[in-house]
Parts: sequence; structure tokens; C-alpha cells
Amino acid sequence: MDIHELRNIIINYPKFPGTQTVSRASVCNDGFPGTFNLSYSEAEMIEHFGQYLDYDKDLIYSKIQPVIRFQDWEHIAIADEHSYRYLSVFDLADIGGSIVLKQNKNWQKTVQISIDSLAKFLFDVILLDKTKIRISYFQGGDVSQVTKEKYKLNFKLPTDETREFWKQHGIQEKQFIPDESRDTLLALNVFGLPTPWGFRHEINYLHNGKLLDIATFEYLFYRPIFNNNTLVGLRRWEHLFVISAVGLERLLMVINNFHHITECSHIRPLVESILNVATEKKESEAEILTQALRAIHLIITDCDSYTNLSPRRKEKLRSFLKAVISSHNKLGISLSKTNLEKWFKLNTELQPFYPELKKSVKRTVREVAEAQKRLQTDKSMKHGGVAQK
Repeated sequence: MDIHELRNIIINYPKFPGTQTVSRASVCNDGFPGTFNLSYSEAEMIEHFGQYLDYDKDLIYSKIQPVIRFQDWEHIAIADEHSYRYLSVFDLADIGGSIVLKQNKNWQKTVQISIDSLAKFLFDVILLDKTKIRISYFQGGDVSQVTKEKYKLNFKLPTDETREFWKQHGIQEKQFIPDESRDTLLALNVFGLPTPWGFRHEINYLHNGKLLDIATFEYLFYRPIFNNNTLVGLRRWEHLFVISAVGLERLLMVINNFHHITECSHIRPLVESILNVATEKKESEAEILTQALRAIHLIITDCDSYTNLSPRRKEKLRSFLKAVISSHNKLGISLSKTNLEKWFKLNTELQPFYPELKKSVKRTVREVAEAQKRLQTDKSMKHGGVAQK
């Protein structure tokens, strides 16, 4: 299976009643002002409500959303033992709809619908082996202990019993992993804005002897109560947020039994094209260059140019740009506009579902060239240039 087939399956998969298909958010959306898009829902929540706790309407939608998690890039950039599972840009999709309800009614039914939808997708549609599934769930605990005193609140959280819905799909008790951390308890402030609290199931798949996180289920049902930025209590939330979601490339890894996530057919040709012109045939370095180029292309497409970015976003983009220059040197490739344009065009062809990439090819080439000039100027000033105070 390739990315095109998987996307079509997800797009045409049955959705929660009232679900509307929406366009993906920019990776430079207002939900993440200091970085690039890290998740699924923040852009739409900010657009429609301006915050995360109070809703005056239902918001039920579906999309396939590109994500750039800089913490993943830190593994990729050094090609460490975990880098096989990470991408600089990956696609995240809801399964059956992202459900935001003004009123918290029939919550158990909504939760069951979402879990049923994800389970049927994984086991009946893409035919994963359910015996290889391992699901982390929150086993309960005191808020202070679970959050390692980030929130000093003496409040006993219950065990997440919604995992019982998975048993109706043949998941055995031994396949559940009890957890009492913020991996399974969602207790967040997103850039200073409090969010509702709730539970998460991390759905892992036993792949080549290791657990690979392929999907998630989230159910938010507590309202945090703050007094002068100090958490003083939790109460049942009057609204409801429920979502099941999958990482598309992670699914392709397990479906196709890939050893490295860059084996996906919308990524691998770019690695091979780079290796074809490399003097030094360093596979891992070609993968780093591929990953950096893919991230830069999407960022420039969505954000227009380096000069438009906030200081923190510039810092992150510089890491990708520096990797392009460094990898060219290590691979013995001349950093030419011809090669860059060829690779950005190929990246566009490999992802026709993002046609906007095509319009920014030349602009992205210019950004890389400008980055090379800035780096050369910085080196000149550092090594013998005119010092200025």
C-alpha cells in the first residue's frame, strides 16, 4: 500500500454524523506561535473559539494534517537509533471525525463510536494483526504525583475505563499497558492557554521486535480551575472533545513491513535521487538531506519566506537549512540551484495531494541559496572578518 491508497481509504471512511471535510491548516498556524504545527486540532480551535475551554457550537470535522515536530528532527539530524521511526514532516489524520460538542451528552456513546471507528479501521479495513496491538491507558493516580508536581493538586484521578470498549474488538487484557504519566493523562497548557484534561490511549504495534506508536484515542472531560495561574481544582467539563487519529507513514511502515520510515514511496525516490549524484554514497546522510528538504519546502510554501517568521520559527528553520548545507558537503554534492530545483520538483510530484508545493519551488530554492550566503557571511565574520561592536 502507498500513501495515495491509504489517503483515499481514510478520506472515504465513514465519519461521525455531521462531520465536515476541511482543508489542512498551515504549519505556521496561530495555535503554535513559537513553532510549527505540532498536532491536529489547535488551528481550528483557535480559529473558531479563540481558546480551548469554552464552546458555543459543535465543531465536527475531518482532514489530513501535516505535522512538523522539532523534537523528532533532533533524532533525525544525528541519525540515532530511534531515527528510523521519525519524519521531519508527517501526515496525521482523524479516523471517523474530530468531535467537539457544545454539550457533554451521551459521552459514553460518543467515546464508543470513536473507538469502534478506529478499531474497525485498523483491523477490518487495513487488516492489521490485532494480536500485535499494545494499548497504553491511564491507570489512575493523584494529580501531583502523575504530573511530577507540575500541578500541586491533591485530586485523585480515576482509572480510564473506556479501554473496555477495545475488548469488544478482541483486544485482550494482557495487551493493555497501565500507565500513570502525562503520556496517557492529557493535562496541558498550549502556549499559555489552558486546555481541557482527559485520557489518551496510545495504540502501539509490535513491529520488528519494537513497539511503534501508530495511532491515538483522546477523550477530554475535565475542566481545570485556575486561580492566579495556579491549578486549584478539576470539575466535569460541560463540553466534550473526542478524537481517534493515525500517523499515515507509521501505518505504511507496519503495513509494508518497512525497516525505515523513509522507505515510503512518497519519500524514498528523493533519497535515491540524492544518492545518484552523491560522490560519497552515505545512505543516512541522504536521508537527513531528504528530511531537511521536505521540511523546508513545506514551511516556505505555508509561511512564504524566512523573513516572515518569528524569531523562534527562524531558529528552527535555520536548523533545517544548515542540515542541507552540511549534508551536501558530506555527500560530496555541489549546492547548486539546479539540483535543488530538481529535488523540490520531485518532492512536489511525490505529493500531488499538496499541489501548493509546486507554486513555491523556485521560492524555496532561493531561500536555501540565501541561507548559504548568510552562513558564509557568518563564517567570514567569525574567522578574520571585520569585527564590529
